[in-house]
Amino acid sequence: MDSLVKKGIYQEEPVFGRKLEEVCPAASPRVPEFVVACVREIESNEENMCTDGLYRASGNLSQVQKIRLEVDQNNLSVIENSTDIHVLTGSLKLFFRELKEPLIPCSMFDRVLAACSIKPRESKIKEFRDIVHSLPQCNRETLKFLLEHLLRVTQFSERNRMHTANLAIVFGPTLLWAPAEQAHNIAIDCIQQNHVVEILLNEFKDIFEDNKAKKKT
Repeated sequence: MDSLVKKGIYQEEPVFGRKLEEVCPAASPRVPEFVVACVREIESNEENMCTDGLYRASGNLSQVQKIRLEVDQNNLSVIENSTDIHVLTGSLKLFFRELKEPLIPCSMFDRVLAACSIKPRESKIKEFRDIVHSLPQCNRETLKFLLEHLLRVTQFSERNRMHTANLAIVFGPTLLWAPAEQAHNIAIDCIQQNHVVEILLNEFKDIFEDNKAKKKT
């Protein structure tokens, strides 16, 4: 495959299906432009945020693929022109599912799952904070950006019926998965993956807080 790329016979897609670091800007915040554009459009009006089943409902697959193709040709304007909110959320979910390496890297899969069972709460939060801080910068900043967005979605939960538990079910298998060579019980993994995302959402403030700022107060 590498030889085909060098010869120009095969070209990697410029956005989807890449490593996160390859589609992140060099300067902070290191969040992919596509992710920022999608979130900005989804949050552009209250009607979008109040949509019933936001992120849970599936968008039209052909329309999601159309956005993917346009974005892979560097046409981000297709995001603003989309009239179906579920197509936008579907496109964002697809982006994270198709990353070559998940947002929470495979190398941290077992550690982050084990962190869910740590007691007391303070020790659990410390381990999650350590995990987050050990992520590559682009992963850490993109994860923080996405979680902040999802927490804003929950502010409209009375209308969209998307609480943290529901969003965790949607994003658990999307943001982390086991290494391909590692044997796992998929059903058990799915429950634990959801639990990881639910903890990240519910304990967001304490996990992502600035330790230096905390010491000054």
